[in-house]
Amino acid sequence: MILRLQLLLGFLALGGVMAAGQGGHGFGPVPPTELPDVAVTRHDGARLRLRDVFRGRRTAVQFIFVDCPTACPLLGSLFRKVDQALGDSDAQLVSITVNPERDSAARMGEWRTSFAASPRWLGLRVEAVDLPVLLAAFGQESGPPTGHTLQVFLVDGLARYVARTTQLPGAAAVASALRVETKWADAIPVKGRIATTGQDLFEGRGGVAASVGADRLDPRAAQCSGCHGARGNGGGEGKTVVPGLRGDALTKSMPRRGGPASAYSRETFCAGLRSGVDPAGVQFSPLMPRYEIDNRSCAMLWQFLTSGQ
Repeated sequence: MILRLQLLLGFLALGGVMAAGQGGHGFGPVPPTELPDVAVTRHDGARLRLRDVFRGRRTAVQFIFVDCPTACPLLGSLFRKVDQALGDSDAQLVSITVNPERDSAARMGEWRTSFAASPRWLGLRVEAVDLPVLLAAFGQESGPPTGHTLQVFLVDGLARYVARTTQLPGAAAVASALRVETKWADAIPVKGRIATTGQDLFEGRGGVAASVGADRLDPRAAQCSGCHGARGNGGGEGKTVVPGLRGDALTKSMPRRGGPASAYSRETFCAGLRSGVDPAGVQFSPLMPRYEIDNRSCAMLWQFLTSGQ
C-alpha cells in the first residue's frame, strides 16, 4: 500500500495532477447499506449518533488519520477543492479518522482547519471498538492506520452508503455527484434548513404540500401528527376515528375501513398518501389529505413510522 502511494505521489509530482484531478475515478453505485448507528465525536467535541450526522444531507466521506504523510494530504487537498466548488450547496463533507487511539476530536479539528475547511466539512472520531464495524459497512478492512484507502464514498439522506469511487477521484467528480439529484442524493429543503429525519416530516417540517378536495392546506393542517397523535398512535374526535401508524399498524395484514385484510409496503404507503387509496383498493376518509410527496421524502417518513423507535 505504501509503495503504491509513493508511486502515486511521484506521478503527481511529474505532472499527473490533471489526470488524477479531472479524468479520473467517478462514482459507481453499490447496494444501499444502512450505516451502523454508533456514537461519534465531531471535531468541535460534540457527541452525536453517526446516522444523525448523515440524515437529510448528501455526503462525501473519506477515511484519514492526522499523522498520515502520504495519502491524507491528497485527500485533504481534494476535499478543500470540493468544499470551495460547492458554493451554497447544502451537501456535506466528512473526514473520519482510522486512528482513534491517537486522533482526538481536537486533532481532527486542527487537521481540517489546516485545509481551511468550511462548516460543511466535518471531522469525526469513532471509538476504537466501533471502527471495524463502520469500516465493514463501507466494505473496508480494519487494520493499522496505513491500511486506509484513497476512495471517496457517498452517503444519501437516509444515512445509507450508496456509491463509491475505485480510487482517488477528481474534485469535479465529487462536487458533481453531491450537487446532482440522483438516486443516492437526498436533501429536503425546509425553510432555509434541512429536514433531517422522518420525524421532521411527520411533524410538518418537511414542506410537503397537501390538499383536501380542491383546497390546498395550511402546513399546520397538513402535519400528520395533528390527527394521528404526537407519537403516531392514533386518536380521534367525536365520531371520527384516526388509525395509528406506528409499529405493525401499517405492516400487519388486517381489515381496514371495512375492506379485506391488507398490509402496507413502503411503495403502497407512498401511493396511498398521494392517491387516497389503501392496498386493498379502499378509499381513505375524505378528511385525509392527499400529499404531493416525493419518493425520497416518503421513504424517510416510512422509516420513521416503521422503525419501532
